[in-house]
Amino acid sequence: MKSFYKIIHTSSRVLWGNREKRILCESLWMKENGHQVVIVAPGNSPLFENAKQNGLKVYPMSFKPLVRIGEYSRLKQIFAGEHPFVVNAHGRGDAKLALKAAQTADVPCRIMSRHNGERVKNTWPNKKIYKTRCHYVFTTSKDSTAHLKQTFSLSDMQIFSIPDAIAVPDIAIAPEGTGGTGGTGGTGGTAKTEARQKLAIFLGLSKDTRFIGIFGKIEPQDIQQLCKIADQLSRHLPCHHLLIAGTPENQYPMDEKASPRVHMLLFSKENDADFYQALDCCVYFPNPQNFYQGVPWEVTRAMAYFCPVIGPDTPGIRDILINYKTGRIFNPDQPGSLPGIIRWTLNSPAAVQPLIQAAQALVKKYYTMDAMGRNILRIYRLRQVKIDRQFQTGANAISPV
Repeated sequence: MKSFYKIIHTSSRVLWGNREKRILCESLWMKENGHQVVIVAPGNSPLFENAKQNGLKVYPMSFKPLVRIGEYSRLKQIFAGEHPFVVNAHGRGDAKLALKAAQTADVPCRIMSRHNGERVKNTWPNKKIYKTRCHYVFTTSKDSTAHLKQTFSLSDMQIFSIPDAIAVPDIAIAPEGTGGTGGTGGTGGTAKTEARQKLAIFLGLSKDTRFIGIFGKIEPQDIQQLCKIADQLSRHLPCHHLLIAGTPENQYPMDEKASPRVHMLLFSKENDADFYQALDCCVYFPNPQNFYQGVPWEVTRAMAYFCPVIGPDTPGIRDILINYKTGRIFNPDQPGSLPGIIRWTLNSPAAVQPLIQAAQALVKKYYTMDAMGRNILRIYRLRQVKIDRQFQTGANAISPV
């Protein structure tokens, strides 16, 4: 018999990053599948506003230290009134209050979600969160799971890696390309050509221009390195330009005169399906401030569109990017190897074709919204079965002889 759950997510941040997008996407998927979802977040946060606009029930909560006592009482009232089966805290700022209040209210399933892989110290407050106040810990990468498992002596049944998910497009793979001048395949040839030309016109470039997408946290030294890479590639791939795509906070301002072959594109265009179809390959740069991260959605989205991916050999990305199997990797300490890897990728269509097929199949199996939702529901049911068994055992123990 199918169970439907009431789920409360808490978040203390006023940002609109991958964490908040994950919370909203997961909540909407649960709502579409018959579950009830409530969001508790700062009233001035993008998550609060987006949740409200999408028809989710919301409660404003600042999670600021100065109002901690009053908000703790308010959280207990919310949990007592809503009777959720799940309370999922998404950061240390809200977990300290939300999980404590949920424990006091005897919420059956309490979860601590860890969205980045930065190392967590084995302190007393952290032990209370990860060992006492939650039943399960969710992470977004296998590396984070291994770290927290070791730090807090968590069992395999207490911590789970559930990566961020995307909506996979329903597209078919194109025939093999023609190397450096014709690309390495991707989505349908006509659609790919149209997308590429549309992007070239948008940037004021020749229709013959081809693109290599650059993602990640781009620092000043990366800009210099990218200009060198573009110059080196121009000798062998004269039509290819580098296109840095991402949110403004992930982009270091670049002098437009630095290189005529390196360009920047705002986030709004990056979300467009046409954008991924316009790329011949993409390169992901690691974030030096968040070296231990999950699988970036830019990588999974590129793979979903059959775009060859080149990424650093770093935690999180290792979960999906396997050298010569689902893409190519490079040593983040030796970016000088990138021009050679890019040339191989663009000039070896027969070798790259199995890689992009395997990458897309991996994304469809583990990184879709349906896959993420099913994994989460499996853990909810695991908790429900455990509670039911405890109740039955307790009932049998007090039954009259």
